[in-house]
Amino acid sequence: MRVRQLGILMYAFTRPRLTDLEAGGDISVSPLMSFVLAMALHPHVVARAHEELDHVLGGSRLPTFEDRSALPYIDAVYREVLRWRPVLPLSVGRCALDHDVYNGYLIPKGAAILTNIWAMAHDETKYPQPSVFRPERFLTTDGQLEASGRIFAFGFGRRICAGRAMADATIWLTIASMLAVFNITKAKDQAGKEIPIPEYDYTDGLISHPKPFQYSIHPRSLASERLINEII
Repeated sequence: MRVRQLGILMYAFTRPRLTDLEAGGDISVSPLMSFVLAMALHPHVVARAHEELDHVLGGSRLPTFEDRSALPYIDAVYREVLRWRPVLPLSVGRCALDHDVYNGYLIPKGAAILTNIWAMAHDETKYPQPSVFRPERFLTTDGQLEASGRIFAFGFGRRICAGRAMADATIWLTIASMLAVFNITKAKDQAGKEIPIPEYDYTDGLISHPKPFQYSIHPRSLASERLINEII
């Protein structure tokens, strides 16, 4: 499927709400492309997501926000995307309003402070094998969503992302909707061999994006095609 078609579908899935542009498009686009990258690299995750979605939706409709509590694995995929490849690896800079001391370190007034989101999200004591994409780390032993699982992507304190509720809803529903109707796999060359995908090839800067990569995305079934056509 061409990139333009995928973009139309992403818009179609989220059009009842505010557009990404109104909340900073990069903040939503980056995790969605990291999601596609993760799915192409981990077919077993796609298979388990399909199983949960089919159980809840019956393959006859797209997910809605009312389905979220019944889709813990999809929520775990969403959380793992934001942990695995944080959108803002160093968050947004802050400024110390006064002198302070933290763990014996002096933070002078006016000092620029950066929150190392990447280090938090890849803390081995909290997330064993942090470089591995494993949604199950956000689930309890009985398959329910872990209540204490934190999402660092939206920041902290008084300067937490003002658009976090919209971003959360947009990204989650797009992930759930795409998995409901699409297979996402590695692309193949003319000889039928899978084209390797560089897992760590990301841009530098405030917002981190995966660099362009090749993948294959196609409807799961004729029923999926009908659902896609209904929203385009």
